[in-house]
Amino acid sequence: MSPLVIRKTILAELAAAPVEGLTQAGLLTLVALKLPGVTMADLADELSWLRDHALAVFTAHPLDEDNRELRTWAVTQPGRLALKQ
Repeated sequence: MSPLVIRKTILAELAAAPVEGLTQAGLLTLVALKLPGVTMADLADELSWLRDHALAVFTAHPLDEDNRELRTWAVTQPGRLALKQ
């Protein structure tokens, strides 16, 4: 599956999410509904790309900062703009 399609789907889900954002595990559930076959590894790779390009940010869980699945992700303003292109 195209990384671009996965990234656009991630951004769309984050843009539609509550202000608090979505956990990585919750985001995988939503993305997999639209793109069956997407794995946590695929999601993690594309979230890293989005973070590196300032299109999405995460907040670590305060009690378990190393647990990727509990990270709360949110779209940035540049991410919202990229979604419109």
